[in-house]
Amino acid sequence: MEAVQTRKPGAVDRKYLWTVLSVTTIGAFMAGLDTRIVVVGLDAVAKALHADIEQALWFTQAYMLGSTLMLLLVGRLADLYGRVKLYVAGFLVFTIGSLLAGTSTSPEMLISTRFLQGLGGGILGTVSAAIVTDAAAGGPLAFALSINALAFRMGSLLGLTLGGLIIGLLDWRYIFWINVPVGLLASWWGLKALRETYRPVEAKKMDWPGFLAFTAFMVSILLALTFEAYGLSYRRIVNILLSSSLVSLVVFGLWELRSRHPLLDLRLFRVWGFTGGVIAQFLNAIAFGSVMLLFTLYFEVGKGVSAAGTGLLILPYELSFLVFSLLSGKLSDKYGYVYFSIAGLLIGSAALFILSGLTLSTPYHVFALGSALLGAGNGLFISPNNSAIMSSVPEHRRGIASALRNVLFNLGLTLSLNISVLLLSSRLSYSLITKLLISAELDQATLDSGRRSLALAIGETFRILGIVNLSAAIFSFSRVKSSIR
Repeated sequence: MEAVQTRKPGAVDRKYLWTVLSVTTIGAFMAGLDTRIVVVGLDAVAKALHADIEQALWFTQAYMLGSTLMLLLVGRLADLYGRVKLYVAGFLVFTIGSLLAGTSTSPEMLISTRFLQGLGGGILGTVSAAIVTDAAAGGPLAFALSINALAFRMGSLLGLTLGGLIIGLLDWRYIFWINVPVGLLASWWGLKALRETYRPVEAKKMDWPGFLAFTAFMVSILLALTFEAYGLSYRRIVNILLSSSLVSLVVFGLWELRSRHPLLDLRLFRVWGFTGGVIAQFLNAIAFGSVMLLFTLYFEVGKGVSAAGTGLLILPYELSFLVFSLLSGKLSDKYGYVYFSIAGLLIGSAALFILSGLTLSTPYHVFALGSALLGAGNGLFISPNNSAIMSSVPEHRRGIASALRNVLFNLGLTLSLNISVLLLSSRLSYSLITKLLISAELDQATLDSGRRSLALAIGETFRILGIVNLSAAIFSFSRVKSSIR
């Protein structure tokens, strides 16, 4: 399968492209705002709902599970029926989930409504990339995709700062409710402003057996990874879930190879620009997926900084990402995608090794330098790598390609959280982490010792994540000869 370019450079309808970016960036902004607000307000939400550390982790995990399960189905539906109505439906589901999350009265209710939010967020993330690629193919693709990435990070940036202010001035419920009016407005605007430029070319037949097998695989593997982080008492459940995921994956692969209308066209993996890109993205997601959680734990739990103060202290990472994401998107359209991806991974790895030396006595300028370099590295990598992936596949496969890209990305994020929790728990017990998180009564000696151990464990975690990120560079180097730009 060869890469397909449907337009020649310069043939892009730039006025409509800006309309597309205006609508799709709202979804990215909302997703970024909501995700980061939960992270920075984790201790406040956990305290309000009387949640332990395991339930608090599920506030994030439930969103990841919901956003991952439907991705291949959504991607296939986008290729078979079009993008716009599906995208607007994602807005509505996300908005309803936000409204219900704000009404939660127990950890279980918040977990279930976060799952619903994740379903909507998964639709937004998958279909938006296909819509943007359709509108910008043959033109400023990396720049257009970088705008989406910037919107997500801008939401993250405001989430970290406004989240603390909202919780302090109003109530934690408003960190979800602020999405509701924006979501309703964006849904109306999407229906009015977007037009369906993609014309499906395949028979409208859905591979439901493949979807069920894939869903069984994803549920089993994500639950296994989550329970693995809870310790040895869950070992039997983990082994059962891992076995189930392996069997489901084998069944899925065999079925897709014989299906006339597969959910996932496995021929995509013959294109090394696609395969190398999604593998590099998967490893990079493992490396940076838990970074914000670790930053939050370091400042709020380790050093006792407020949520609003933590948001300000993390600004070097976010601002650096914003600048370098936009810069790499603009320049990589002109000079090529792969080399920017490589540079980003190398810089990000160096930053993680700098952060691995963190202790409670580390000067702030050392943290600021490491986090700014990490933001620069991730900014340089993400947009060009996404562009290389999306431009390497034919137009009628962009929906499913974007879906698979998001599946592996979310799986990487989940792995990152679990790896980090496991590494943290190697130095601190779950009960102590929970007590530190919810500010339970502890004698001063235990509190001081726990905070020091937490900071050292966070540093060790950054070291492991740096090694993982460095391994992603191998797959980017391997794409140099096959680069299509």
